[in-house]
Amino acid sequence: MKLKEKVAIITGSGRGIGKDIAVEMGKKSAKVMVNDIDEEACIEVVEEIKQNGGEAIYFKGNIANGEEADNLIETAVQHYGTVDILVNNAAVTKPSMIHKMTDEQWETVIDVGLKGAFNCIRAVSSIFRERGKKNPNAKSNGKIINVTSVAGLTGTVGQINYGAAKSGVIGLTMSTAREWGRYKIQSNAVAFGIVETRMTETIRGEKFADIYKNKIVLDRFSKTEDVIPGVLFLASNGSDYITGNVLNISGGYHIGV
Repeated sequence: MKLKEKVAIITGSGRGIGKDIAVEMGKKSAKVMVNDIDEEACIEVVEEIKQNGGEAIYFKGNIANGEEADNLIETAVQHYGTVDILVNNAAVTKPSMIHKMTDEQWETVIDVGLKGAFNCIRAVSSIFRERGKKNPNAKSNGKIINVTSVAGLTGTVGQINYGAAKSGVIGLTMSTAREWGRYKIQSNAVAFGIVETRMTETIRGEKFADIYKNKIVLDRFSKTEDVIPGVLFLASNGSDYITGNVLNISGGYHIGV
């Protein structure tokens, strides 16, 4: 799953899963574009990639804003000449029960997790589609990996905004696969369960840990090293004949027990 000379953009990669994806892609010799709204976090990730012998730059910006998503892609092109891989990882949570959820809680989560992914796909469209027109017989002219969640497949309590955003990401993935398949562009998603990151601290806490762990067939929460290989596979040439798929990397959480 080497990614030598491939240019990869990973949104929301200042910390958590996104950071670890960026670092691992750097180790696989990809040229990495780190993105987050936290500039200090971006700088730290870039330095870690470089310390591991990789190549990386960063773009501070909120991809929920279409202009900033455009600038993210343009910055990568100006520096590296092109884009080969787009990982839409950025997401936020603002939990609330349905009857208590505010417009701000709903809109923020949808804007980052769903609209942000669309903004980046739209922004990279000219690069991927033009490559597809020039190389109609190529096996791959671009890879899109959208990070969704089991919450988008089965629903979730207290986070209808997050569940809706992640379900929407699946529809976005399928529609992109259908529309761009003729250009030999692969669009897939990875559905994570409960990964040990800052975002899941509450549900992994003493109050909820047993409830959620009992739903996982493999009987443990996942770590980032459990889920990253699936992302790397979908970014590699090994997935050139795979598109329109959701790869569940949840320890069986998506089955339901």
